[in-house]
Amino acid sequence: MKKPLLFLLFSLLFVSQAFSQKKAVPPTVPVDSITKLITYEGVVEVKEVSAAELYDRTLEWFRSYYKNPTEVIRENDTLKLRVTGKPRFRISNPPDKSGLKTDAGLVQYTIIVAAKDGRYRYELTAYNWKSLSYYPCERWQDTTFPSWAPVYYDYLQQLDAYTKETISKLHDFVSHEKSVKNRDDW
Repeated sequence: MKKPLLFLLFSLLFVSQAFSQKKAVPPTVPVDSITKLITYEGVVEVKEVSAAELYDRTLEWFRSYYKNPTEVIRENDTLKLRVTGKPRFRISNPPDKSGLKTDAGLVQYTIIVAAKDGRYRYELTAYNWKSLSYYPCERWQDTTFPSWAPVYYDYLQQLDAYTKETISKLHDFVSHEKSVKNRDDW
């Protein structure tokens, strides 16, 4: 008699544990304290590289990383050595029971990269979900908003992963020394 009762208690404990783990956990994304916008920013030191060279590398990265750089690049300031872009990326809904992922729309953001001697600064901010109208992605964090849904946490995780990958690719491209090919010295 004790064994079935004990088994039932352990089963109930396991079931309650399983249901408690299903709660949506909000991902941590950086939010600017002043603007209250999701903002990824940083300054990267690149010793002994001129501002002009860093600017050229940044522009080259924009042209190689984005599929349509002429649409993405909105400002190319050769005096301030700054490039501003408005790219977009796709997000998807979590897979359904059959494993099929469906499209959840596009997220557009602003990326600014500026160069100075020996360093460059990047900022990725102003994330907006493009649906029928623009929808600030910061609303995905606000569980008190009337139209909030748990799937928004998944969207935030996709936004975070995409942004971290973009920053990593920017850093790898701009920060590392390029081999100079001299046509006369081969």
